[in-house]
Amino acid sequence: MTITILFFFLLLTLLLLFVISSEFVAFARTRVPFVPTHAGDIEFIVNKLGIKSSDVFYDLGSGNGKVVFLVSKLTGATCVGFELSWWTVLFSKIRQQAIGNRKIKFKNRDFFKEDWSKANIIYCYLYPPLMGRIEEKFKKEMKPGSIAIIRDFPFPNMKYMEKYFLPKAHEIYIYKKV
Repeated sequence: MTITILFFFLLLTLLLLFVISSEFVAFARTRVPFVPTHAGDIEFIVNKLGIKSSDVFYDLGSGNGKVVFLVSKLTGATCVGFELSWWTVLFSKIRQQAIGNRKIKFKNRDFFKEDWSKANIIYCYLYPPLMGRIEEKFKKEMKPGSIAIIRDFPFPNMKYMEKYFLPKAHEIYIYKKV
C-alpha cells in the first residue's frame, strides 16, 4: 500500500514538473503568458465575420485549444492551433482525438517558422513586441482577401478594417490583406 501511494505521489510530481517546465519554456521563448479568450468573444467574432466551413483558421498561440475547438464547432472550418507549451498541445490533441474531429490539428511549433499561406484567417491574442513580426508575416505569406483577427494589441503599421469593443474592455481588430 505504501509503495502504491509513493508511486502515485512520484507520478503526480513528475506530471506537475512537466506542466511547469512546459509553461516556463514557452514563456521564456515568447514572453507571452497563457491568457484565455472568453467563449462569448469567440462567438461574436464568428458571427461578425461569417466564418464558414470552407475557411482555414490558424490560432497563433492556441493555449488549451479553446478558440480552435469553438471555431470548429460553430463553423466546421479547418482549424490549426500553434502552441509552444507541450502540455497544452498534448491536452488539446487528446481532446481532439476524443471528439474525433479531423478538421482540427494542433502543432507544438513556433508559428513564425510555419507557412501561413494555406490559412485565410488567423487569430491571435499576443503581446505588442510580437505584433510587428506577425504583421509582416501576414503581409508576406497570406493570400489577398485573408483576414487577421487581432485581440487587444493591433498591428503597429497596418490600418485595421474594423474595430470592435467587447465586454471587459477588450478590443478586436480586423485586418484584410489586399
